[in-house]
Order: sequence, then structure tokens, then C-alpha cells
Amino acid sequence: MSAPGIVVSGSTAIPVRNLWLLMLYASRLYQRNELFRDRDVEDTPDELFNLVAEILVTAVERRLQRSLGRQYRERAATLTRVRGRIDLLGTESKQLLAQGRVACRYDQLSVDNLRNRVLWTALTLAARHVTDSTLEQRAHRLAGVLTAYGVSTRLATARYAAQLSLGRNEQDDAEAVDAARLLLDMTLPTEEAGKTSTRDPERDAADVRQLYEAAVRGFYRTALGPNWTVDPGETRHHWPITDATAGLVGVLPIMKTDTVLQSADRRIIVETKFADALKPNQYGQARIARNHIFQLYAYVQSQHGRDALSANAEGVLLYPVVGQHLDESATIQGHRYRFLTVDLAGSAAAIRDALLEVPFPRALASA
Repeated sequence: MSAPGIVVSGSTAIPVRNLWLLMLYASRLYQRNELFRDRDVEDTPDELFNLVAEILVTAVERRLQRSLGRQYRERAATLTRVRGRIDLLGTESKQLLAQGRVACRYDQLSVDNLRNRVLWTALTLAARHVTDSTLEQRAHRLAGVLTAYGVSTRLATARYAAQLSLGRNEQDDAEAVDAARLLLDMTLPTEEAGKTSTRDPERDAADVRQLYEAAVRGFYRTALGPNWTVDPGETRHHWPITDATAGLVGVLPIMKTDTVLQSADRRIIVETKFADALKPNQYGQARIARNHIFQLYAYVQSQHGRDALSANAEGVLLYPVVGQHLDESATIQGHRYRFLTVDLAGSAAAIRDALLEVPFPRALASA
């Protein structure tokens, strides 16, 4: 299961198994499925692919005990009677009326829909890449069953899988679809049409930046428990302004925080910065970027007077690094600020511990 690393901040590289770990934390499957907590999956990141494949296979087997989900798809056909909408251009250009036929477009329930193609693709990729022979056979058999039902054998891409949405009456398929999406991300099939796929995890910085931010939020939603809330990404906050001129609101920048952790007595604003934690200034001295500090300072200070937690709101800059370490903090005007790194080349346990340092600093626990 080896593959090249991925370039992230500066010249650093994330090992593939830890890239998978980020994908897992960011997925809905991890946040909804108790199996990951029961299996201590962070301790065995090399088994992540097999575990997700096992969840997919089990969910599809359970789904097939009832029926394979059908969805309406638009069809185009030449018929001897009108069905749906008449394709006037097709009918006239081919002079079909003289032949007693008409070109029509109509909706038809079909098993060959995006949802089932995503499941078939994930099962096919699972059968190729799992290391457990029994699981490989189960995945291969299920892919064959879907093909026999009429699902087309054309690989869906992760991009198309991300567009898949389930209706209110389709939630029985949620676990299978969530597992399939994660498997497609982990195997990274090509975005080209066809049957080729690749396990090369290299992606551009923008994709990995979004993955890192989503992984941090997903981890906290799962790890912190019911006594904490985790606000969704890019939550908007208003400037605490008074006596503003008429046009000021229209020109002020919008404040959007990455993640806000909140308990009964604490509020922590976490900004995930996908950049080098320290950069040399004009004198060659390594410093935290000024704009990062100013941004976090503005977010924290804007909390004043908002509610009971605003007086002691905390701020954290959380940087991904490889082979580096930064953990510095200070109290500024009554608010605690912390500048922390997560070594994405470290072990899964070390990554988990570093993320838990944000709400539960060991220095405070030992004080």
C-alpha cells in the first residue's frame, strides 16, 4: 500500500497513510459510525482502507436484502406512441412521422443511476486493493451482482460522487454511500472517463488545504463528545461596531472563522493555516506571519460583549508541518492565544494528541 507523499506546506510531505487519516477525519462516515471508536483505528492507519471497505461491503449486502435503489433517469428513444415529451427536432429531421414513429424524451426508473454507479465503482476498487482475501471476494461478488441488475460498468469519479445527494426516503443508503465516497477519495480514481484508476495521492495545495480544515473539524466533532459543540466551517461573525456611517458595513471585510469549539465555560476560535508556521523576515529571523496573528486577534477581540463566554474567548493558530514543532502561548488583554503545529508526518496517535492539545493542553492538566 505504498505510494509517494504529497507536497503541502513549503517543502514538506505527508505520508500516504496520514493523508488517508485526514480523509477519514473529514468524512461523514467517521463522524457517524461508532465502529471507528470501537476499533481504535488511529492505532492501525494501514488498515484504514480494509476497514472502510468492510463497512461498504456490509452496508451493500444489507441493502441488497431489500432491493437495489432506483432513480428516475431521462431516456431518449424512437417509439410508435408518444411518451413523455416529443423531441420535435429529432422527429422532423428524421421524418419519423411518415414512418409512424416519434422521437421522445421521458423519465424512467432505473438501477443504472449515479448512486449505484458510485457503489459499483467503490466495490470494484475495494476488490482490487484490499489485503484481505475474504473481503476481496465479497466486494467482487457484490460488484457482479450490481452489474447483473443493470448497473453500468463505468468507473465514477470522486468528483461525481461528491455531487451525490440522498433524499429523505433514501437514508438507508447513507452508510454505503459515505463509505463509497471515502474509498473513492482514498483510491483517487482519475477524473477521466473510462476504467483506469490510480493510487497516486498527489493533489494540488488547494484540495489538501480544504481536506486539512475539514479533517480538523471532523475530528473535533467526533472526539470531543456531547459537552462540546463544533461550529461549521466559515461561520460569520459581525464586527462590534457602533455609530457606523451608512456605507461602512458594505466595505468592512467579512469575518469567517474556520472552527469554533465551545463548552459550557470555554470558547476556542481555531484558525487552521495551511502554510509554514515560521517564515524568515527581512533580517532572516523566523517569525509567525503577522497577518495570521492580526486576523486571529481581530476574531477574538470581536467577541467582546457578545455573551458570557466572550470575556475569556481563546484563539489558536493551528499549522500543519512535517518534522517541526511549535507550541507557544501567551495571554493578551485577558485572552489566551496559542500557536501550535501538528506534525502530519508523525504517527496517527501523535496527530490525535496534537489536535487534542487545543481544548485540553497538557500544561494546564499538569499544573
